[in-house]
Amino acid sequence: MKLKLKSSLALLMVLVAVLPASIIGGLLIKQQTEVETNYRIDLIDRLSSTLAQEFNYRFYLLSTALDVLSRDRLLVQGIDDFFLTSHVDATLANLVDNTPLVQAAYLVDAKWDEVENYNGINGIKSFSSLKTLLSESVGTSKSTGNQWVFNYVDEYLMPDKFNPSHKGVAIGVPIYQSTLTEGLKRKPLGYLIVIVPVENIVKVLRPYLKDGEHVIFHHNGMDNIAVYKGEPDPLMPTVSKTAEVTIDNKYIAEPMSYEAQVFMNKYLGENPFTNSLKILTIVAIIVIMFTLLTATISYRWFAKPLTYLMDSVRGCLGGNYNILDKDLRFSELIMVNDLIQKMSTTIKAQLSDLEDKNVKLMTFNDQLEQKVHEKTLELTHSLQREEKRRTMLQSLLSFSNKLQHGDIHSTVMTQLVSLYPYSGWGMQLFINQNTNWVSEGLSNINLDSIDADAHCSDYFRIDTNDKVLQCFKIVDTHSVLLGVIVMEHPNIARDDYEIISLFIRQLSAELEGRLLNEELERSAITDPLTGLSNRKSFDVDLDEWIKISHRYPEQYFGLFMIDVNGLKQANDEYGHHMGDQLLIETGRLIQSVCRSTDKVYRLGGDEYAIIIKGGDNKGCDKLKLRLQQLLIDENYASQSSGEKVAIHFAMGCASTENIDARALYQVADKAMYLDKKAYYEQIGKTPR
Repeated sequence: MKLKLKSSLALLMVLVAVLPASIIGGLLIKQQTEVETNYRIDLIDRLSSTLAQEFNYRFYLLSTALDVLSRDRLLVQGIDDFFLTSHVDATLANLVDNTPLVQAAYLVDAKWDEVENYNGINGIKSFSSLKTLLSESVGTSKSTGNQWVFNYVDEYLMPDKFNPSHKGVAIGVPIYQSTLTEGLKRKPLGYLIVIVPVENIVKVLRPYLKDGEHVIFHHNGMDNIAVYKGEPDPLMPTVSKTAEVTIDNKYIAEPMSYEAQVFMNKYLGENPFTNSLKILTIVAIIVIMFTLLTATISYRWFAKPLTYLMDSVRGCLGGNYNILDKDLRFSELIMVNDLIQKMSTTIKAQLSDLEDKNVKLMTFNDQLEQKVHEKTLELTHSLQREEKRRTMLQSLLSFSNKLQHGDIHSTVMTQLVSLYPYSGWGMQLFINQNTNWVSEGLSNINLDSIDADAHCSDYFRIDTNDKVLQCFKIVDTHSVLLGVIVMEHPNIARDDYEIISLFIRQLSAELEGRLLNEELERSAITDPLTGLSNRKSFDVDLDEWIKISHRYPEQYFGLFMIDVNGLKQANDEYGHHMGDQLLIETGRLIQSVCRSTDKVYRLGGDEYAIIIKGGDNKGCDKLKLRLQQLLIDENYASQSSGEKVAIHFAMGCASTENIDARALYQVADKAMYLDKKAYYEQIGKTPR
């Protein structure tokens, strides 16, 4: 029975090399794995404990500072006293600058009107949800703590440079008038709100991490907070542990918990497998040396039959196909020898057949090259079209940004000409008083004759003066016509139609957005009854004028406070329609005697105000005379039924020429009240 070469070699390799190395290596790796596992578990346990303690400690320091501030007598008085705002600002600044977690702080009164802020946003609108949550918590809580913690996401509670992620933690502390009745149920005088952005939490915890380590905080309703040290390598294996971190101390009314998942690189410092690899290297060298020795001894056993086989192959290469019988010893070598003999009888026939096939293959290659050339030309043209389309689409993408910052007419016409420079263009918009056509490259065409409303479709063609006009309507989401764009071109391809349609949709969205923004901005600062600027606009303008006065003391401005007399009597006798008409007519009369540089406001109810630019004492006196003349002329507010009510009002004024800007409001308001009191004393009635 002949031996098989494959079986002999496989058995020799398993016995000499693979089996011993596998057993020894497996035992060593098992031992080192157990040691490494215990070491990593201990490291990650200590890191998790350290992060949890630091997280809670930082918030405990913050809670302690907030508790002290909530009892600050001057801070409490600052909510109602305008002259203590400097102390409030210094107190908030001291809290933010000395507490690493805090980045911004607000002090608001019981109506949630802002008293002062530090690093915040003046007139912030993002307090609505926080106002609801904090007010309900304070009103219904039975806990001993007086601080409430909330997380926020996508809220603009401070400038982007402090909180670009727009997420973090907000802490609300109610401010009470007195601490002597702390056990009694009462309403807060105001609230102290501090903002802890995610960026500050990351900054505080990062020093406790080493390179490659990171921790991720999860909380319901909030995006993950990730703290990294260095750049994490996604290919580096890691170990992790999940622990619960809670913001909780004696000052917190309702604790808030995070699930903290801590990760660290599996290989920190020296690789724990180094010793195992050294031992395995020594064993591998011994095994290789033993294998080489064994191969040298076995070579002679395999070399002789292989030499006989090589002689047979060389003979076939030289054209000698007479293979001698030899003692080849292994059955595989005998099978190879038989195959060589059979192969020699078919080589000549295959060579002849190969020659015929080569001729056919050359013909086929010529045909294939021709087809490849044709397909290449077709693909080139297709790529050129796609490149042109891509260039146009990129131009359209930049169009939206240009449209937001430039004139609509010039921006649109420039974009259209750059897209299709060999066509004429015209455009008409219906979004303002100017509905004239603007055009580029059009001549001898009467654009005013185009009536877009006469066509049902958003796209239509017009033939005029041997020219073809491609017309596109600009409509908003409610199918309201905003304008029309005309292109002078005999015909447009499908791709061009899609590009122009995309351009039209971008333009329509921008026009609709501009109209909506203008309406929202106007509504936000306008009194709906009189059409005058409202209290919000007054607060913003007065604050701006105060800042200008402090920066440029020589630029005076004046303030008039006006209160309508007899509004309640008009409502009681003739109904609220007459009261509304009285307010409207009063606002109109006040506006009629003011200069174009003066601004009239309705503050609410029957109160009006006027801010006078360049309002020194002389300028205020002139306006006061014009207003008094209105009272002398006896103007009336009337209804269609014939009922009418005399218009009369009390007024007070003050100028920064002799009054500090910050006290201007109080002085003018007090003067108005004295004027109102004098009027009612004159007519023998109680002021109402």
